[in-house]
Amino acid sequence: MALSLPFRFATRGALGLLGAALLAGCCANDVCEADDPLADAVQLRFAKNFSVADLDTVIVLRYPKKFTNTPRPETVTLVRTPAQARDSVLLLNNDAPFSRVGNANLGAYRYVVQYLAHPNGVNKPVTTTALVIDSIRVQGNYYKTSGCCTNYRNTGKTAYVQGKTYDLTQLPYLEVPK
Repeated sequence: MALSLPFRFATRGALGLLGAALLAGCCANDVCEADDPLADAVQLRFAKNFSVADLDTVIVLRYPKKFTNTPRPETVTLVRTPAQARDSVLLLNNDAPFSRVGNANLGAYRYVVQYLAHPNGVNKPVTTTALVIDSIRVQGNYYKTSGCCTNYRNTGKTAYVQGKTYDLTQLPYLEVPK
């Protein structure tokens, strides 16, 4: 016995809705705590001998580690208030201060941190490189907490800076020297 065309579509639609409801039903009432949005972030802390004037403008350049047709780096210029400059902290994350490109994480880039130095007797500030981060390696895994919730745990974070290795799971920040 052949079913009429409208009945076939109605049956498929009803079965599809029933299947979706059964799959979603197990997770519908679970409340999942948000993962730590800063788990992969690298906190940069400028040394105490930087002046507020030095840190009022910070420039971060991001170079992709894989070859691209664009030889220029992405650049973000952070103009900071005196209060922000005194705080002397800058955060590198998967989506800050740069926008995320596809699924590329911090480790896909090389970073250069610069500031505008104000040497004595010079009217025009001088762009000065303070730190070059050759690479960042972040390790983590996903684990199931309860029901349908999956959370992310950072298990390792390492920064490679001009030939030195820094374990950022032991030290919560990377100091930017002057």
